[in-house]
Formats: sequence, C-alpha cells, structure tokens
Amino acid sequence: MSSMIALTFSGDILLDGLIQGLVYALVAFGLLLIYRATGVINFAQGQIGAFGGYVMAVLQIRYNVSYGLSLPLALICGVVLGVAAELVLRRLFTQPRLLLFVATLGLTQVVQLLQLRLPIPDEQATSVTFPVLIGGSWEIAGLTLTGPQLTVLLIVPVLMLFLGWLFHRSHFGMQVRATADNFPAARLAGIGVRSVSTKVWALGGLLASLSALLIAPLQGGSLASVQNALGPKLLLLSLIAAMVGRMKSFGWTLVGGLVAGVVDRMLVTWSLGGDLPKGANIATLFVILVVVLFTLGRSESMRDESWQLTSKVRSARVELTRHPLYRSLTLFGFLLLAAIALVVPSQVDKPSEMLKFAAVPVYLIIALSVTVVTGWGGQLSLGQFGFVALGSYLTIYYANSLPYLVALPIGIAWGVLAAVIVGIPALRVKGLYLAVVTLGFGLAIRSWFIVAERFAPGGGGSAQLNVDRVKGFRLLFWTVQGKDFDGIYYFCLFVAILAILVVWRIRRTGIGRSIIATRDNELTAAAYTVAPARAKLLAFAVSGGLAALAGGLLPLVARNAQFKVDGLLFDFDESLRIVAVAVVGGIGSITGAVLGTLLIIAVPMVFDGTKQVELFASGFGMLIVLLYFPSGLISIVHSVRDNLLSGIARRSGWKPPVRQEGVEVASLGSSSKPARVTNVPLRVNGLSVVLGGRVIVNDVTITVGVGEVVGLIGTNGAGKTTIVNALSGFLPSSGVIELFGKDVSSMSAHQRARLGQGRAFQNAKLFSSLTVRETLMVALESRQRSLLVPSLLALPPSPRAESRKRRESEEIITYLGLGRYADSLMGELSTGTRRIVELGSLIALDSTLMLLDEPTAGVAQRETEAFGPLIRMIQKDLGAAILIIEHDMPMVMAISDRIYCLEAGQVIAEGDPMSIRSNSAVIASYLGTDDRAIERSNTSER
Repeated sequence: MSSMIALTFSGDILLDGLIQGLVYALVAFGLLLIYRATGVINFAQGQIGAFGGYVMAVLQIRYNVSYGLSLPLALICGVVLGVAAELVLRRLFTQPRLLLFVATLGLTQVVQLLQLRLPIPDEQATSVTFPVLIGGSWEIAGLTLTGPQLTVLLIVPVLMLFLGWLFHRSHFGMQVRATADNFPAARLAGIGVRSVSTKVWALGGLLASLSALLIAPLQGGSLASVQNALGPKLLLLSLIAAMVGRMKSFGWTLVGGLVAGVVDRMLVTWSLGGDLPKGANIATLFVILVVVLFTLGRSESMRDESWQLTSKVRSARVELTRHPLYRSLTLFGFLLLAAIALVVPSQVDKPSEMLKFAAVPVYLIIALSVTVVTGWGGQLSLGQFGFVALGSYLTIYYANSLPYLVALPIGIAWGVLAAVIVGIPALRVKGLYLAVVTLGFGLAIRSWFIVAERFAPGGGGSAQLNVDRVKGFRLLFWTVQGKDFDGIYYFCLFVAILAILVVWRIRRTGIGRSIIATRDNELTAAAYTVAPARAKLLAFAVSGGLAALAGGLLPLVARNAQFKVDGLLFDFDESLRIVAVAVVGGIGSITGAVLGTLLIIAVPMVFDGTKQVELFASGFGMLIVLLYFPSGLISIVHSVRDNLLSGIARRSGWKPPVRQEGVEVASLGSSSKPARVTNVPLRVNGLSVVLGGRVIVNDVTITVGVGEVVGLIGTNGAGKTTIVNALSGFLPSSGVIELFGKDVSSMSAHQRARLGQGRAFQNAKLFSSLTVRETLMVALESRQRSLLVPSLLALPPSPRAESRKRRESEEIITYLGLGRYADSLMGELSTGTRRIVELGSLIALDSTLMLLDEPTAGVAQRETEAFGPLIRMIQKDLGAAILIIEHDMPMVMAISDRIYCLEAGQVIAEGDPMSIRSNSAVIASYLGTDDRAIERSNTSER
C-alpha cells in the first residue's frame, strides 16, 4: 500500500501525466472544433496526425531536411489532408450523422494506406529516434523535465489560449458558432458556410499533425511510437476529454484531458510495477468513460434524427414484390453463392490456403452481428472485435475441460451477457456517445482481458485450442485430421449459413420489427407497446452472440494450423474493417453483409492481399460506396433484379393482382382484450409540466368519459402537445393521471400503451424503413409479444403468432383500403396516407383511449374533410374514447362531444361545441369573431 501511495504522489509521474494530458486535450480541441462547425466526429484525426509525423521523419531521416523546414512541411501535410477530408465529405453533409461518422472511419483507413506508401523500411521505424525540437533534460525542484516535455509546456498552453480566443472572441469564431447552431440561417445571413467548414477542417488537420509531433517523443521517441501514440488509445483519451467538455466547452475539455492524462500515467506505472494487471489503465478509463456518460445523461445526447441510419433502401418496387419470380430470384442468388462456396475446397491445393478461405464465413458472421446492432438497431459499434475476442478466449478456456462443441455455446453466452452490459448505456445515451462506449470496451478487452494469465497462459495474449490434430477430431459431420482442413471450412460455412437463417428469421419476426421501429422512432414504438429498452438490449444481445460465435470459430481457422489466437487478431483496425464490410455491402441487409464480406474479405484473399490491399479495399471501398451508393452494393443488386423482373413482366404481360377491399371493423378487434368501458378512460387532476425551469402546463384537469370525443384547442404554444406527451409518458409531470381507473403517473410510455392508450403524433412519421404491413404488425405486438428464443429458432408459439399477426394486419389493410400501399415503405408515403396507417395502428392496438395530436396536419383540404367521419366511424365501431388536438375548427366542432380550450398552459374554458363557440374567453384567445374560421361548407355533421 505504501508503494502505491508513493507512486500516487510521485512528482515525475504527476508532471508526465499532466503534460500528456495537455496533448490529449489538444487532440480533443481539434475534434471539438470540427464537431461544433460541421457536426462531424472526425475519427481520422489521429491518423491524419500520424501521417504528418511520418512525413517529418521521412524528410529528416531519408532526405536530411532540417527540422526548421520539415516541421512546417509536416504541418502543411496535416492541413492538406484536413482540407481533402472536408472536400470528400462535403457531399455527405446533408446525410445523417451516422453516415458521416462512418465515412471518417473510411478516411482513417485511406490515410493509413497513404502512410504505408511512405519510403521508410519497417526496421527503421523501430530503430530511428523521432526528431525533437528541444533535446536534453533538467532537474527543477526535484523533478526531471525533458526537452519534449518542455516543448509541450511552451507550445500547447499558448495554442489553447489562442484557440479559445479564436472561437469565442473573433469574427471567425462567431461564424463557426453561427454555422454550428443553425446552418441554413447562417447561410441566409451571408456567412460562407462552406468556406468556414473548410477552414475549420484545415485547422483540425494542423492540430492533428502538431499533436503527433509533440506526443511521439513522449511515448518512447522512436518513429514507430508515432503510430502507437496516435492509435485508438489516444482517440479514446481525447474523446473522454471531449465528453467531459460536453463537446462544446474548451475549459472543461482541458480539465478532462489533464485528468485522463494523470490517471492513465499512474495506472500504467502501477501496471509496470506489478501492482495492477497489465492493461488495467484502459479498463479503468473505460469505466470512467461510462460514468462520465451516465453523468451527462439524456440531455446531452445527440439529436435522435441525426443518428438515424442512412438511406432506407427498399427490397423492390412495390408491384414487383407480387411477381411469382420475386422470391425465386433471391433464393436462386443465395443458392448460387452457396454452390460456389461448396466447390472452393476442390480448387485449393495448399492446406493453409483452405484455412485462409475458411475465415471468410467467420467474418461473414461478424458482419451479420454489425448488421443487427448498427443496421437494425442504429447503434454504431466500434468495438465489435471485443465480443469476438471474448468468444475466442472463453471458448478456448472452456474447451480445455469440455468438448469443443459444448464450450462454443458457453462462449456465445458470455458474448451475449457482455453485449447486454455494454448495451445498458444505450438506454441513456446514443449516437456518438454510445459509439465511444463500444470503442472503450473493445480496447479494454484487447489491452486487459486477453492478456490475463487465466485466459492466455504466459500473459502474452495467446491461447491455444486443445485438440489433437494427429488423431483427429470431429466437428459435427466432418472429421479434421492431419493436414485435411476441408472439414473446418465446411463446418464454418455450415455455421455461417445457420447464422444467416437465424438473422433472416429474426428480421421477419416481431423481434426484428421492434428493433427497427425503435431505431426509426423510439417514441412511436413506445406508444405501440414496444419497450425501447428491451428492443435495444435485444439488438446488442443478438449481435454479441453472433460476434462471440465467430470468435469461437477463429481458433479453427488460424493460418499456422496451430488452432490458436493472439491479440493481433483483435486490433481496433479489425473493428473498423468489419464496419466497412457492413457499410459497403449495405448495412441493415443480410444480402449486403454477404456482398461486403466477399468484396472486402474474400477478394483480397484471392489475390494474396497484403495489409495495403486490405486497407485499399475497405477504406476506398467504403468511401466510394458512401459517396455514390449510400445504400451499399445491395442497391445495385436490387436495381438489376428490378430491371430483370420488369423486363420479364413486360414480355409475359404480367399484371399485379388486384386486391379487394372492405371488411367489417368489428372483425379487427382482439377478443382476448378485457372490456374497459366500465371505468372512465382518462381522468387527469392537477397536471403540471416544468421544462428548463419554465412552467409549460399548470394545474390542468381533464376528463374523457366512456365513448366520448373530447377536443383540445388553443393557440400554438398553449401547451396542448405537452399535455398529450405527459399523458403518454414521454415527459415528466406532477399531478394524477388515471387510465381506466388506474393511476399511471409513474408508468412508462409502453406500459400505459399496454393498458389501452393509443397515440397518434403530429408529424405522423411512424417507421420510415418499415412497410405499411410491418408497421401494423409492430402495433399488433400488443396482442401477443414476440419472444426471443422461439423467434430465433422458429419454435412455438412464434410461427403461429407471426401467421396470425400477418393475417390481422391484412384485415386492417383491407378495411382501410391500403392494399396498394401494403408493401410500400412508410417513408415513401404521403402525409395523408401515413395518417390513415396511423389510425390502422390504433385499431391494431385495440386502443380504448386514443390521443390524437393534429391528425389532419399536413393533409390536403379534401382529405381533411374525409378524416372527421373516418375518425368517428373507427371510434364508434371500436367503442373507444378520444382526446383530439386539432386546429381545423370545422372538423373538431363536428366530431367533438366536449372541448377544452387552453391558453398559456391553463384551461380557460370547457363545454360542448356550441358553448365553446360563444365563450368570450375562447373568442378572445383563439377563435376570433369571424364565423368562417369555424365553419366550412360540406362538413359532415355528427
């Protein structure tokens, strides 16, 4: 304990930690500047800096260029790369943030490829000392101050003060802040937003290169230390600093960098001294990161819409989905690929080559795991190989005492558990913040877990599967003996096909639909009885299980045929490459995962791909696809298939079958739901809502009786939507809210929905990447919840439940006349059609209390006039009560039994439509004196 106390208060360690913390903060400043100006988290920041550092070393070591000349040239390289990055990403600035974020990962690999092309032999990288501005060392007050440390102390604080002045006091800083706050308004104000963006990226590149030149001498002094110093660890530490500054405060970012530097330096010292396990510094920083993010809370999360998945790609044009050959072509494509895969062993001569190709289906399984968590769940994972590592090492660990085929499921179970734990922060934060959590997890596993003596004997990070290759061992239907590795290839291929079938099955069940619905629109999903927390954790669980499964297979495909794994297999670069696989193929698509694996993994193997070939395929491949085919290669395949089907349809004279409409609504209700007409559907007493210290709703009392339609009117900003959001469980409130006689004030949104409360939203956004049928089936989850294991394995009750949901959704589609749109994506439909689908969802929910928020907003006048009778018809047939917010006075007056009028968050009047029309307070506040505001010709009466 005394040695640890001495270490804690060691002056040299504290000084070194503070100085390194200054550099971490400087890197974080560059990240923060770019984020504030463009909303982009530049994950290529470290790699841009490393390139500048290497350029300087090349100039001095190979060409004997002086420090005074090589320094500005290296900084210029950073500026040029920063500007080039901005120009490449510029065409993506209008795309979702997730797409831009992924593009910076592609830039990271492209810059790394450029760095590998620099003329420095590998042996020189470790033997040559990195150039320094100030050499030597000095003893000051018992502390040792080196030249590189003095350089940091002289440059970084001055530079930080300048950056603070530039951002907060200068005209340029004002332009940056204006662009960050409101891009369209800044452009209208005459600010050259493109020029501002370019300048900020140039400054970011300059800071990246300068950071490399400053930190490399602090990390050992060799040329190789540049790459090590600016690797994923620096990125993690800098992001922690930026998170402490909440991505906006330079002061708190500096504090975060200093604390991260000191903590990291102390923990590294303790690890080297044997007081802590190796890698404990990264594991501790990961825990600190999670604590910081939970402290930030929901309020600091990025906007939901910014982190929605990119383009919603349809499977085919709607009419073509009904063609008899539609499914046959898809099945034929998969069978063709499977047939090609089956003949690979006959074309391979060397056993080692067989193991190399056996890795392809393993990587396909990892790509499928990214498809689930990122493509469906919308949660970008930068540490996917952390789960792969868990699966590998734990499968090997248990295989030492159990048969391999028994150890493999245990490893998968650990992967599922770890993924659920890592996914818990997704319940509170999302977007960038959650991506950083997965990055920290991956680094913690790489630096700490896989070097533990228990899992890697000797502590070197290697573990070997205990199998006897001489006597042979069996993998299901195949035997592996001697140098015959065909069985390993076929086993991995078989498991990959099973994984494809499992993921395909999940996507077609309520589990997959709920995950995607939560990603697209969490609030609406909760209003449709889907528990967002459950959906998010299920996405992580399935993803972690798939990744761990792939990890359990990795020892079998080791190139040296020793059935072992080591830490090099689980580098951060591999996590980036697997993201590239999913993005290039078409993230969110199973077929896309297959295509991406073939292009990024298999093709380089065919050509004996080096590291440079791999980086070219993944880096350039990712950028090209994102720039020109944002939906991935799958969009090209779908286009070819659509054209082929269209040609066949024209030549054969095929026409889509005509659907018949018209069903009695009584047949659409669920008889399993208990009748709730005996209790008052909604009773609200003393409801108040305070947001940001401002009272939005004050002491509101509302009652909606059995079978009533109650209108809620008032000016914009009166608090109508706030009330409905509070009733729905989306906003914290005080007062008493009762649904059907039960106090639900403390219940979550999905729990209230399960009591029979239905909600229609003002924007009718619904789930843009689900079809009309799938949207209704999400709502039908309220009648029977999908269970994970039965859904995974097609076990009862899943098949029958899915069949029933499909049948009931078809009935609703027919009843509402939505047949022609059944297979259309919601994002492709008009507002009016989406609102009809929303009403259909309320039918599917068996809602006995409907909360309708401006159901005619954005709808043409003719459609508005038809909505009133439609709402009344559904309400009467289902026996539901309705609370409706509406600005269309003719409609709300025509369908309402009673009306409440709000002003400034308070009820100013309540009564039947006739009394409200003549109420002086309502006239003065809202209606005015012109009768034309509340009358319209041809409006249907109640």
